[in-house]
Amino acid sequence: MSLAALRLHIASVVAGTPSQAPGLPTGLTSLDDVLAGGGIPRGRISEWVAPTGAGKTTLARRLAALTLRAGHGVAWIDARRTLDPAPLAGALSMVWVVRPPDPSRAPWCADLLLRSGAFALVILDGGPVLPRPIAVRLAQLARDADAALLLLGDGTRATDGGSALRLRLTGPAMGQRRHLTLEKGGLHPHPVPLALDHDLPTAHRLCAHPTVPDRRGVARTGRSRATRSRARRVAQPRFPEP
Repeated sequence: MSLAALRLHIASVVAGTPSQAPGLPTGLTSLDDVLAGGGIPRGRISEWVAPTGAGKTTLARRLAALTLRAGHGVAWIDARRTLDPAPLAGALSMVWVVRPPDPSRAPWCADLLLRSGAFALVILDGGPVLPRPIAVRLAQLARDADAALLLLGDGTRATDGGSALRLRLTGPAMGQRRHLTLEKGGLHPHPVPLALDHDLPTAHRLCAHPTVPDRRGVARTGRSRATRSRARRVAQPRFPEP
């Protein structure tokens, strides 16, 4: 068997049997019309990549709202701990928001959430680029749970392999609107530029400045042992000897 044939065979094994459930609609007519299931495919991994401030969080929030309205569960993994909870509390009160102590733990959180089988949509927001072995494992768990795993990334990709759909959102230039491009997973074999039904607002993010201490213990884990022991000694009161 040639190398090309072997790659095709591995790709077919990784893809597995597609889900028979309809896709999760995004609310964007131009996008849902070019997707096979009328929305984000269930049982697969999808990746949305865009620079910061382009609107992918708002687009994902709309997807989560429509998924909740259809009666499905939604979990949002905030890997960088910068998601503003105020808009979620008003419109998406039933969303589970998981904040791992470190972005590298985000795939592990996705593993547990997919294993539970309680969510039709799991959003991994701001995690590291998934290596192929981890992506294959999460894709298998998404198939078993018949859930859609959506990766939100700031770079050129969110995973090294295993995604069924890739959507790229570019920020607006001076006096222009945002643009969507479906690079992978559409009904057409080539990248499809899409027109937004209306311009997307920019979702608010919390400050993640490295010099601001996190009193919950997340930012204090990097202190040296000598610093921690000295802090304990200073905090301990001295009692007079009898």
